Amino acid sequence: MVLRAIIDYCINIFKGVLQVVLYFFIPRPLVGDGQNRQRDSQLATQFIQKFVEKYGNVHPEFFRGTLPEALERAKNELRFAMVILQTDEHDNTIKFNRDTLTSELLIAFLRENNILIWAGDVRDPEPFQASITLQATTYPFVAIIAAQIPHGSTGSSPRMIVVDRFEGISSPENMIARLTMSISRYGPDLQRIRSERAGHEAARQIRAQQDDAYLASLKADQEKERKAYELAEKQRLAEERARKEEEARQLLALNREKWRRWALTQLPDEPHPNETEVAKLSFKLVNGERVVRKFRATDTVETAYIFVDTYHLQNGASSSTVSEPPSNYTHTFDFLLVSPYPRIVHHVDKFKEIKSEQGLWPSANLIVEGLTSDDDEE
Repeated sequence: MVLRAIIDYCINIFKGVLQVVLYFFIPRPLVGDGQNRQRDSQLATQFIQKFVEKYGNVHPEFFRGTLPEALERAKNELRFAMVILQTDEHDNTIKFNRDTLTSELLIAFLRENNILIWAGDVRDPEPFQASITLQATTYPFVAIIAAQIPHGSTGSSPRMIVVDRFEGISSPENMIARLTMSISRYGPDLQRIRSERAGHEAARQIRAQQDDAYLASLKADQEKERKAYELAEKQRLAEERARKEEEARQLLALNREKWRRWALTQLPDEPHPNETEVAKLSFKLVNGERVVRKFRATDTVETAYIFVDTYHLQNGASSSTVSEPPSNYTHTFDFLLVSPYPRIVHHVDKFKEIKSEQGLWPSANLIVEGLTSDDDEE
């Protein structure tokens, strides 16, 4: 007898697993499937409204949604689920609802153990299908369903199985006693699954933190490399710019000196002592040296500038002459010739003759003023 009872119990457990699995995976019509879910959800809500109208607000917290949604919630949250199927056409329904489902003792127990409750009237399509799947024969019918991982299936996803069933009327005390047994028997498995999930989640969070730390470190390294590259590139460009500026400065200095050597060949000789219409100009150079030189009246103002600009070459035997000016170069003089009293600036003019320049003819004392970027060239 004991062996037979054990065999029957195992068969019932297998049937419970098969029933709930079949319920989850039973084929549904593709056309209007969303409409069916919406209809089933509305019927579940209507069941709750009718229950409140008839029996009051003291009742378990019924799940508002379809049965698959309720079982999926219980599976994901690792909670026991209570599926209640009933019909007003059965004589025991009123007594069960009034004496059992509205029992504050039972309601408190269900709340304390976080049991998810779904209920429906088998005259509606979804509860009717559930009654067939769960093989309900007497109403009211209650199935207790819990998530379990079959032995030998470590690491697999838990499946919902029927762990207990009530057929016919049951008192609150009887339901609490049997629920307590189910919780004692199957609760450790749920706790084990919770612990495994917590371990997996902790490991996942650690990996995520490690990944975040790695990405942050990688980003910091990349940012450091970017800044180092930008700094190196900035230095390279600065050095390149400085090199080009120095090359340009050297080329300018070379062209200036080449132009001066060429201009020296263009400088007219000093007038002969017997020549008339000669201007005598005295120059005080930038270094303080005083130089006197005679110019013909027809020499241009630019000639006086050329004389001053090439003065350092005129007495040097090593100063080789240049036959032509440097190409792509325009010479500018870096000084001004100025008459001090009254102050008159004699600007460079390659066409104006000395005899026509006020302050130069027939003689003048001139100051050579070096130019800077702030000078006001009058």
